[in-house]
Amino acid sequence: MPTRLTSHDLARISCSACEGCGECCRGMDDTIHLDPYDVCLLSQNLGTGFGELLNKRIGLHVDGGLVLPHLLMDKETDACSFLGPDGRCSIHAFRPGFCRLYPLGRVYENGTLGYFVTDSVCPGGRSKVRIHKWLEIADLPRYEAFLLTWHDFRKEVQKELLSAQDMELSQKTALYILDLFYGTPTAPGRDFHTAFARRIKKARKDLGLSI
Repeated sequence: MPTRLTSHDLARISCSACEGCGECCRGMDDTIHLDPYDVCLLSQNLGTGFGELLNKRIGLHVDGGLVLPHLLMDKETDACSFLGPDGRCSIHAFRPGFCRLYPLGRVYENGTLGYFVTDSVCPGGRSKVRIHKWLEIADLPRYEAFLLTWHDFRKEVQKELLSAQDMELSQKTALYILDLFYGTPTAPGRDFHTAFARRIKKARKDLGLSI
């Protein structure tokens, strides 16, 4: 079992000798999953809605009955569609959480969030850096609280969907969540976390979950 870390810990994860080979951005298939915060940042910074990004930059996959988004790979190069010709990320300033993590992974346990170093190897080697500095996320405690809430909510809904007997209702529920948390944009100037908290409360009420 990998050592569990917090955002305050040092870890050998910084690709300080990166020369833009882009290897960590290729062949990822549908594994770069996007949470509502990721899509909010993409939409606001690219100036385009979730619907316009679908099938161009973002694809959909089914996970435990839910329909969830992921970054698309270019069909010809098998690289992330946001990887530039120079081997650099063209959306680095607002890249998704999974991309910020690499080569870290997240672990959810007993209502807490931790990190661990994966066995992925960067050709450029690694040096030590503080995890919170590596992630480059403003107000990290609030972001981590969001991740925990989203993770627990998703798991709770997935459990309900997998045990449901009504296939039509399950499909409607999955599409409802996709539209509420991804398809409905956060208004410019509005705080994402405040809007997300309201949506979670609405979803729990609409789906008959405990609030």
